[in-house]
Amino acid sequence: ILVTGVQTCALPISDIMLWSALSYLGAAVLAYHALALLNVLYKTLLASGPKLTKQYGEWAVVTGATDGVGKAMSFELARKGCSVMLISRSEAKLKAVQAEIAEQYPSVKVDYAVADFSKLTPTVLAFLKAKLEPLDIGTLVNNVGVSYDFCQWFHELSDAEVRDMLAINIESVTWMTRLVLPLMLAKKQGAVVNMSSASARMPLPLLAQYSATKGYVENFTRSLAVEYAGKGVHFQCQSPYFVATAMTFPNSKVPAEKRATLMTPSPKAYARAAVARIGVDTMTSPYWTHELLLWLQGRIPDALVGPALLSMHKGIRFHKKNVAKMEAKSKSA
Repeated sequence: ILVTGVQTCALPISDIMLWSALSYLGAAVLAYHALALLNVLYKTLLASGPKLTKQYGEWAVVTGATDGVGKAMSFELARKGCSVMLISRSEAKLKAVQAEIAEQYPSVKVDYAVADFSKLTPTVLAFLKAKLEPLDIGTLVNNVGVSYDFCQWFHELSDAEVRDMLAINIESVTWMTRLVLPLMLAKKQGAVVNMSSASARMPLPLLAQYSATKGYVENFTRSLAVEYAGKGVHFQCQSPYFVATAMTFPNSKVPAEKRATLMTPSPKAYARAAVARIGVDTMTSPYWTHELLLWLQGRIPDALVGPALLSMHKGIRFHKKNVAKMEAKSKSA
């Protein structure tokens, strides 16, 4: 076609239609991701869950309740009006936390049970069952967990370390859920919150065993959420990134809470967000910067994430302090 002396050509109708279809598809994909991002911000900054005692029941049970996130969640649940059953292995620490909560929130009941989740024998489970059965349990927070002392190859872990991670990170969640679930089903209400980690959402070389145990927690929760959706019991998995706890900063000379940042909240800040989200979603990372990071991470292929984490974790593994620890560990073995 000649127009004002310039030669142009018209695209075939089929090409125009294909181009239009691709444009609409691209716009739809962009709109989807934009809405997903807005949803992340809304859920973490504005939305809040139900009143726990009214929706689910009077008592909240928290495992690993004497330190870090577990202790902070216990205080936050008490602040929200829940009576709290604290479960951990140290009776001295349990008594101290019980006294602190009772003093700060005198209107709620606080009790405790001593249990070592690395040794969940039938006797321990029978003791916990007898302790929990008389209570109107509304919320169970399966928080207790253990990670590596520092980044290591899987073959460098001791048998005891592997056993403890399996027992504390997987068996505790499984058996505590089995203990409490029948009580919730009997009254057709309850919420089970299983603490996982953002590490379950990515390949995590040199922390593989920890990542794998948290992957179990995520899939266990996701499946039970569907299984019991019509029976009044809500299942939720919380998968945070770093929280300023002793587990995040092992052997640190600086108190863990003083290392809190925008990306690594204090246990108290995390607990505020975490308890507010109970009953809202099945899979969540309740602190807003963590949810945003997971949203971004989900759009980066594992082929890029894995090698980057391997390089970073090698740096930690071969830090002079950790090299010395590994040498001492090998000698003791």
